[in-house]
Amino acid sequence: MNFNLIIDHPWWFLMLCLLLGFAVSALLYYRNTSDDFSILQKRLLAVFRFIVISLLAVFLLSPLLKMQINRTQEPIILFFQDNSGSLTIGGDSLYMKDQYTANINELFSELSENYTLNTYAFGEEVREQSSFDFSDKQTNISEIFATIDSRYTNRNIGAVVIASDGIFNRGKNPLYQSSSLRAPVYTLALGDTLPARDLLIRNLRHNRITYLNNIFPVEITVEARQSAGESSRVTIAHEGRTVFEQRIDFTSDAHFETVVAELEAIETGIKRYKVEIEPLQGEITLANNEQEFFIEVIDSRQKILIMAWSPHPDVGALNQALQENDNYEVDVALLNEFEGSLDAYNLVIWHQIPNRQQRDLSLLASALRENMAQLFIFGSQSNFTGFNRLQTGMQINLRSSGFNDSRADVNENFNLFRTDDDLSRLLPLFPPLNAPFANYNLSPATQVFAYQRIGAVSTRYPLIAFSEVGERKTALIAGEGIWRWRLGNFAREGNHNAFNNFVSSMVQYLSVVEDKSFFRVHTPAFIFENQPVIFDAELYNRSYELVNEPDINLTIVNEDGVGFDYIPGRTGNAYTLNAGMFTVGEYTYMASVEFGGETFTAEGFFTVSPLNIESINTVADHNLLFQLAQNSDAEMFYPDQTEELLNSIRNREDIRPVIYTQNEFEDLINLRWIFFLLLALLAVEWFIRRYAGSY
Repeated sequence: MNFNLIIDHPWWFLMLCLLLGFAVSALLYYRNTSDDFSILQKRLLAVFRFIVISLLAVFLLSPLLKMQINRTQEPIILFFQDNSGSLTIGGDSLYMKDQYTANINELFSELSENYTLNTYAFGEEVREQSSFDFSDKQTNISEIFATIDSRYTNRNIGAVVIASDGIFNRGKNPLYQSSSLRAPVYTLALGDTLPARDLLIRNLRHNRITYLNNIFPVEITVEARQSAGESSRVTIAHEGRTVFEQRIDFTSDAHFETVVAELEAIETGIKRYKVEIEPLQGEITLANNEQEFFIEVIDSRQKILIMAWSPHPDVGALNQALQENDNYEVDVALLNEFEGSLDAYNLVIWHQIPNRQQRDLSLLASALRENMAQLFIFGSQSNFTGFNRLQTGMQINLRSSGFNDSRADVNENFNLFRTDDDLSRLLPLFPPLNAPFANYNLSPATQVFAYQRIGAVSTRYPLIAFSEVGERKTALIAGEGIWRWRLGNFAREGNHNAFNNFVSSMVQYLSVVEDKSFFRVHTPAFIFENQPVIFDAELYNRSYELVNEPDINLTIVNEDGVGFDYIPGRTGNAYTLNAGMFTVGEYTYMASVEFGGETFTAEGFFTVSPLNIESINTVADHNLLFQLAQNSDAEMFYPDQTEELLNSIRNREDIRPVIYTQNEFEDLINLRWIFFLLLALLAVEWFIRRYAGSY
């Protein structure tokens, strides 16, 4: 270690500091004759005072002490062990957990004697550890080099050792990622490169959501290795009952075949299915012969009621258009014959209701109280005075008893739902509707989809309009004869697509109910077993402002009815919870919170699906490991060659300690020993003066 003193002033300033110290000590002890000190005492005290004053003066110059320090860094050996489940498939399981583990621990002991050894496990992620259980569900080899880059930049990396079977199913190709590493990469080749007899489900494709009573397909890609001339069966079971079965004959030792099963969704909820391939004798593993999957069956079909005063072609046209869409369930009824309840419907289409002959408006009043979505279609028998009393945000005041033939002028500024280009092009060409000659008063919350074009004159009278008052959505078609649009569509295009899409878009906007609850909890419905379950929650006050003062109580219940209680944490103005990972199965959750004297609840479900990627590829890729080693001027070894691996590392000339020279700067005034030196000199000086009887 070398020392240098650095100051920002000329060096002769130091002479001034020494001169100041000399002058003060001389003045105090040689010109002062009042104190009776011996010659030895005077000289000793003068030296002490000289040192103290000189050092204090030097401190005023803010001197720095430059220290040149040499540090030696021993070479670091980084050992990365593949911890994925593919290493324990088949006959290698006992070997990997017993003999191989013992060999690796002995290698660790040898390397630690001469090098700094850091051991890691990798699979789904890279983590520092020295014991391995081979339980990771995925393998990401490229993450090794990202870890080295982030943790060991400018460090003396002697060598990297990767023990793996070369199979990766996540991340980038490690050959590309390793190109920037400036250290030899030794590989320890594990696993077996010889194909063994094995049947497996290579791929499973299915929808995650289907609708009640729909037929949904399941595609099963089956791979058979070393099984030419054999046969097996593919089955799908649900609740212990086989719902699909098909025989497969294997014609080669590398047989691939895709089986398509069509299943029926007969009840709502999360449904669990099990796909299985009947095993053959002598398979290397049975872990990949079966897979489970979950599918959510929902009854999201909107129930639509078309209520008419009397039979009319418009009713038939609307009914046919909605029946084309599987998401709608349509009922048609005449007002005088209807005996059901409106509560079962998401939307009511009133055709010429209220009617001039109608006396009982109780159904309309009921729909108004329940804030139901409604579509009014007017005609020659409509009661406009009765409609105006409903306070829909739209009023129609007749100017005469006459009606106009009105075509549609599409409003380009309409934005409540999207319309395709075909509809915008065709709608003005469709036959006219029979609309009343009236004044139309619309609230600011009303948007006009199409205006009336009477003859060649474009007016600002609405032909089709939508209004939203509070939570109630209302629409009007100010004219009868919409059935002619359906015929006009077919006459021009040979199909009813434009008309059907228009009716579906209009109904979808009206029937969809927005979530306006004050307490909402969200989590993904489908999660793999190696992923954490994360909840996000939001709590709103009456002004729909986010708040998160009260605690939320959340309970997750598994298939056995066992509950797990949590309290989500706060983030910003909302809540979040990482509940960790769960085993495969179906779970329900319920959350509750008390706020403003009320208790709000939310509930839902999620499923945890198995992840069997590691059992799909059981043939080791030693070529990848060989390329990794060769590209970095290193070698590939096998598990029984750990001694050769150790000798190869020891014999490398480029794996040596590195000496770093580092300059450090320190303010001289910050050195503690100088403070204690000054304190000691002043203390001794004071003691001698008191001993001599002076002050």
